Amino acid sequence: MVSMGIAELTTLTGRLANILGQTEASDITVCDILLSDVVVLCFSIANPNSLHHVKTMWHMEIKHFCPRTPVILVGCQLDLRYADLEAVNRARRPLARPIKPGDILPPESGREVAKELGISYYETSVFDQFGIKDIFDNAIRAALISRRHLQFWKSHLRKVQKPLLQAPFLPPKAPPPLIKIPECVINNREGPGLLLDSPLCADVMFILQDHIHIFAHKIYLSTSSSKFYDLFQMDFSDESQCLVVTERHARDALLRTLSLDTEEDVAVLPNLSPCSLRASKSDGTLKMMSFSGKHRRTKLSLASWSKAFYSIHKESVTNPVTGSPAHMTVVKMDYSIQLGPFSAVLRFLYTGELDEEERDLMKIAQIAEVLEVFDLRMMVENIMNHEGFMNQEITKAFHVRKSNRIKECLNKNTFTDVTFRLEDGTINAHRPLLISSCDWMAAVFGGSFMESANNEVSLQHRVMSSLGAFRKHSHPLTFSTVC
Repeated sequence: MVSMGIAELTTLTGRLANILGQTEASDITVCDILLSDVVVLCFSIANPNSLHHVKTMWHMEIKHFCPRTPVILVGCQLDLRYADLEAVNRARRPLARPIKPGDILPPESGREVAKELGISYYETSVFDQFGIKDIFDNAIRAALISRRHLQFWKSHLRKVQKPLLQAPFLPPKAPPPLIKIPECVINNREGPGLLLDSPLCADVMFILQDHIHIFAHKIYLSTSSSKFYDLFQMDFSDESQCLVVTERHARDALLRTLSLDTEEDVAVLPNLSPCSLRASKSDGTLKMMSFSGKHRRTKLSLASWSKAFYSIHKESVTNPVTGSPAHMTVVKMDYSIQLGPFSAVLRFLYTGELDEEERDLMKIAQIAEVLEVFDLRMMVENIMNHEGFMNQEITKAFHVRKSNRIKECLNKNTFTDVTFRLEDGTINAHRPLLISSCDWMAAVFGGSFMESANNEVSLQHRVMSSLGAFRKHSHPLTFSTVC
């Protein structure tokens, strides 16, 4: 027994008789049909055969015994139309037949059969609690309308509406996609190595033995060596912070200047800027040398600070790849630094690797000692002791420290050389890191695009959160994965 109420009437009481899908009409089934005021004929939308049986057997059986009884067609298990069938089948195993995607019936199939039979059609899902009240309300309406023809004098039956249309089912909101950042397709150490061979966006030029030029990038060197970090953090543009000497091109004038000759103007300041050196074991004096003439520039002497460097200054240098002039930091190395060993040291600072077939291991170790690259010195020692297998752990630790330093430089905007202007602000980044980890960025900054020559790139319809996530993904990823 069940009691229900609809908008047009008061509470009604009725009895539900469930016919459990018998293939043949038994005496009990016939009795239930004969005594029914309305028949709700159900089928499963995940079983096409059940809808076929509605048309070929059940509706004919009902009309045979009760030609005047109203019938309502109901499609059950509506939730299976939008469910994950693989998960449903796993839960139904091993007793139930698996449901195939082709078994799911669209709403049009049920409506076509209902239209052909001249009955109303509804869909329901007990799992989602959808359509249950619609079925009972409209089944009651159909039964009362059928009775109204026989009991026309009852005024309350005149207010009963015909079975109403069912509101469409709103599918459940799909879960958000699982975003998984793919691994970088480029070898994590090959990208920086290629950038060293083809120095796009280089901002450092090393001069070896007065005529050999090597181009590099501050962000790679500074995050791999604290000595280079100290070097590039020096503030040598302010003449009030260091010993300023006006020097002639001639050697005699240079000697007179360094000996504090009275003919030259000399200004000595006792203190250096606190930010000029972050950490240095040398207590020597840094000297600013100003060259007079048409090409006047300021040089900082480094001979007393480190044995590897002679001087440092800034000037406009032509990039060997693009052929365009760029403002670079020029570092003149000590005359004893040779090209082969120094190139091996730079490649280690970029990639964290050392070729065991290198012939000048002792010279590499000497340069590593002077530049305070102690990881490289240990790797050379392991190779010479035939323990090269231990270098893998050193390389892993090197990449972890380098990745952390890159993140620190990102947070502090240290050594950044490009600014992205977005709708809600600006974000600074490093071109070398973007080029080595993203082909699209390599094309933008390394090709003939306008952005390659600009320090600011405008990205319309982009926000800081999206580009910031990309920057964090592309920068540390270059060093975080070690095979």
